Amino acid sequence: MKRILAIICAALAVNMAMAQPPMGGGRGQGPKKTPVERIAGLVEELKLTPEQAEKFAPVYLAYQGEIRKIRKDLKTLMDGYNGKEINEKLAFRMVMDQLNADADIIACKKEYMRVFKNYLTSEQLSKIFMVEKKAMRPQRPHGGQGGPGRGPRGEGGPRE
Repeated sequence: MKRILAIICAALAVNMAMAQPPMGGGRGQGPKKTPVERIAGLVEELKLTPEQAEKFAPVYLAYQGEIRKIRKDLKTLMDGYNGKEINEKLAFRMVMDQLNADADIIACKKEYMRVFKNYLTSEQLSKIFMVEKKAMRPQRPHGGQGGPGRGPRGEGGPRE
């Protein structure tokens, strides 16, 4: 039973680690954008005034730096597990490291949400993380169709 649990935990840990977008962009995203390009896209998407953009840009860049550091630290931590034999204890530690990094990212986003409200309207504030997620999501081929067995919006469950 312990062996099965260890295998499941190890598979989950590897899956979670691989689900993170690679440093420098994920699949189908094209070349990595510079910070200036990211800010310009965000300014356009949120329809920021020049005054808002001037105040918001350095804060957003600091936020991006903190998120990047958390992800880099996690990658370094996970790389340290390479070559080690996966047992129940190590699998548990790997999953906990991933979950702790996720919690750090959420805490960072919450902290910066409080800061962003000083520079953005309520409508812009409500969009900030949605715009970010949309930019990170790989583009789907074939007009947005889901994978095999999925509907146009990624709906559907197991086939009968």
